[in-house]
Amino acid sequence: MARALPTINKKFEGAVQKTEQEKKIAELQAEVEQLRAASAPQLEVEIEKLRTQIQQSSGEVEIDVNLIEPNPNQPRQTITGASIQNKARLLKKHGQITSVILVPHQGNRYMLLDGQLRWEAARVLGWKTIRAVIVPQPQDLEQSSLLTFLGFEDLNPLEKAEAIVKEIVKTTDFEEEEIATTLATVLKRIERDGKTKELAKLIDVSSEEQEQGLTDLNVLDAEQDMFLMLLELGLNPVSVRTNLIPMLSLPQDLKDAIRSDGLKGAHALALSTLTAKALKVEEKIAFTERARATDEVLKKNLTVPETRERIRQIKAKYFQEDKTESKEVKGVMQKINTITK
Repeated sequence: MARALPTINKKFEGAVQKTEQEKKIAELQAEVEQLRAASAPQLEVEIEKLRTQIQQSSGEVEIDVNLIEPNPNQPRQTITGASIQNKARLLKKHGQITSVILVPHQGNRYMLLDGQLRWEAARVLGWKTIRAVIVPQPQDLEQSSLLTFLGFEDLNPLEKAEAIVKEIVKTTDFEEEEIATTLATVLKRIERDGKTKELAKLIDVSSEEQEQGLTDLNVLDAEQDMFLMLLELGLNPVSVRTNLIPMLSLPQDLKDAIRSDGLKGAHALALSTLTAKALKVEEKIAFTERARATDEVLKKNLTVPETRERIRQIKAKYFQEDKTESKEVKGVMQKINTITK
C-alpha cells in the first residue's frame, strides 16, 4: 500500500488564523492589565511572557534575524548575490509583505522552513528583526521543506529535479539511477494505451482516487509508490520526465550556469545538444562552443527559439566544414586514382 504524503495546506493549518484567536488575545490582554494594576514590579517578567503569548496568538511575531538559521536540507541550494540584492531592493521599497515561516530549533533559536531569500535580504539591509510565523516542528522536515518550496518558491529546474529525486529515493524502494528509466517505461506504457490524459486528471483528486486511478492505469506496487509521490506533490509525471529529469544529465558547465547565472532549464536543454559527438569534434572544442553559446544566451537574453536557432547555426558551421573536407578528400582520391590507372 502506497504511503500517503501530507498535503501542504494541512502543514500550516492553524498557523495564521487571527480571527479564531481574537477571544484568546482579548483574555490575555485583560490579564496584562490586571497585573499592571497590581503595580507589583516582580510581575514584570510574567507580563513580558504574556506579551509574547499575545504576539504568537496573533499569528506573527518579530524575530531577531541573528536567532534564525537556514535549513541545511532545503531544496533551494542556489541563492546568488544578485537575487539577494534584488530582494533587498524590494524589501526596502515595499517593506516585508510576506512573513517567513520558522520552526523551533535549539534553545531560543529557529530554523527557516520558508523565506531564506527574504531573511538574507533583511540581513543585507541591516534589519534587526524580521516578521515571522512560528509553526510546530514537522515530523519530516525535509519533506515539509520540499512541499513548501514547491508551493511558494520558484526553484530552478535543476534544484527541483534534485529535490524530487531525493524524495523518491527516501520514500520508495528505488535507487537514484533507476528513477529515470522506470518513469520513462511506465509513461511509455500509458502513452501506448492512449491514457495520458487520464493520468493528468489524477493531480487534482484525493489520495484514494489517485491510488485507484493508478491501479486502473496498471501502475502497481513500487511504480505506484513513485507516481503517488509525484501526484501528491502536485506534479504531472509526464512533465517531470520531460522537463526535470533531463536536468540531472546536463553537462557540469550548464549546471553551473543554472546555479550561478540564472540560465533557464529550457535554454540549458537546448545548449546541451552541443556535444562532441553532435559536432564531430574533440570534447574541448565542444565545451568551448557550448560556453560561448551559453554566454551569448545570457548576455543577449535570448528566447528559447532564438537559442535553438543559434545552436542550429553553430552545428551548420561544423557540418559545412565536414562537407567541404569530404569534397577535398574525394578530389584528392580521384587524382590518385587517375595517376594509378
